[in-house]
Amino acid sequence: MLFSIPILDRLTFRDYQGLILTVFFFGFENVIRVIVTFLPKFVINLIDAFIDSTFPWLSKLDSDPHVSPLEKAESFEKMMLIWKNYMCEQHLVRTQDDYLLCVHRIPAVVQSADKFKDKDVFRSFCDENSKGIEIIDHINEFKQQKTNSNFSGKPVVLLYHGFLMSSEVWVCNVDEYRNLPLLLAQQGYDVWLGNARGNKYSQNHLKLNPRHQQFWEFSINEFAMIDLPDVVDYILKITGAPNLTYIGFSQGTAQAFAGLSVNPKLNQKINLFIALAPATAPKGLRHPLIDTFVKATPSVIYLLFGRKTPLKLALFWQRIISPPMFVKLIDGSVGFLFGWTGKNMTADQKLVSYQHLYSLTSVKSLVHWFQIIRVGRFQMYDEMPSRLPYHTVNAVMDHVPPKFPTNQITTPIAIFYGRSDSLVDFNVLAADLPSPLVYVKSIKSWEHLDFLWAEDIETIVYPDILRLIDYFNPFPQNTERKKLDTVVPLPIKAMK
Repeated sequence: MLFSIPILDRLTFRDYQGLILTVFFFGFENVIRVIVTFLPKFVINLIDAFIDSTFPWLSKLDSDPHVSPLEKAESFEKMMLIWKNYMCEQHLVRTQDDYLLCVHRIPAVVQSADKFKDKDVFRSFCDENSKGIEIIDHINEFKQQKTNSNFSGKPVVLLYHGFLMSSEVWVCNVDEYRNLPLLLAQQGYDVWLGNARGNKYSQNHLKLNPRHQQFWEFSINEFAMIDLPDVVDYILKITGAPNLTYIGFSQGTAQAFAGLSVNPKLNQKINLFIALAPATAPKGLRHPLIDTFVKATPSVIYLLFGRKTPLKLALFWQRIISPPMFVKLIDGSVGFLFGWTGKNMTADQKLVSYQHLYSLTSVKSLVHWFQIIRVGRFQMYDEMPSRLPYHTVNAVMDHVPPKFPTNQITTPIAIFYGRSDSLVDFNVLAADLPSPLVYVKSIKSWEHLDFLWAEDIETIVYPDILRLIDYFNPFPQNTERKKLDTVVPLPIKAMK
């Protein structure tokens, strides 16, 4: 009989080896970051001067945009100035617990962009099977919305970003017509873009300071049950609209699934929920070394990242290294963690979009995701997690965190996902949703980030989104709509 140590032998030797190596990596990276951070300014200036004189071409490469001015744009407002054709507003939403959330708005188009009139730009693929595309369409089983005689404004669309992101991810495609919010604005919609508490645009609170731990005490629970309904209520109050369409990406879908499942009134305020790369119960991480973290207790994760915000190292290295090097770093990281190849995005697109990929969030929200992955169910944050560094089905649980009752959602739901996305398990997701879904489109070769920046997204995904939004958002008769006749939805082939 082999020697056995209680508790400690619950993980394999490889698990412990991976855990130790990963802790060592984070510790080494933190040491390097601290050294660089506290270098005297004159030393940094000397290094910069040496690089400028020895490698002048490299200095110019780092200071000038490689592809588009979007690459160096520091904020959403500056990005919109580059596009020129759109009005842009910034709104602050005060939540029930006194966070101030920034919501960007594109209320109107100054002038129509020529590219949106190009008949070849939005020509849809007619043979979806040749692209590995599968479609399930039940839109005709849902009642088409009628014009509300009490509302004469534009239909409203709200977009929400994913985990560790901001509203910038929606408007950094290098081609104007490939940015969904701009396309919607050109179509005549009143477009709003949310920012989760804690990211670069929503780090204000009436009483708390982001420097203090208490500011970062939030998880998906707060995103779903406080932020989302408060933002929706604010938008409907400002616009006077009776309801709006919600488009979420990744965690932006999770907060909507969660929020709609526990808030019946919110279902009446969202006429359609479009989920891009939906995340509720991710399969897990690809590499066994990192997958050990999912098995670990939250105390281990808090030990590594602290109690405030995680992954500051990504933002640190983004400022230190050149964009081409940062692209290689991100591609290598997501390949290591999730098995993504990034082959559906062009190299030029990555140079721009990766500069706007990361923003801050709380460690607690990261722990919440790890809890969900660990138990395999879309549940609320577990305030009393097991102290054992493993999950077992053999023990009787002393408590069960509430599961988000997503099967109680009444808002119509449309889902777009990639069958090469390691974070999406459609069968698990669909089993917990009401039936039928309005529309489901899966793309064999697409991965997670492709639903923001993939090549040909304007022909593979956008026509379907426009058709869905148009069906659930009738324009008032006295409202002029700049409808693009060139946007032709894909021919529908239902697949059971």
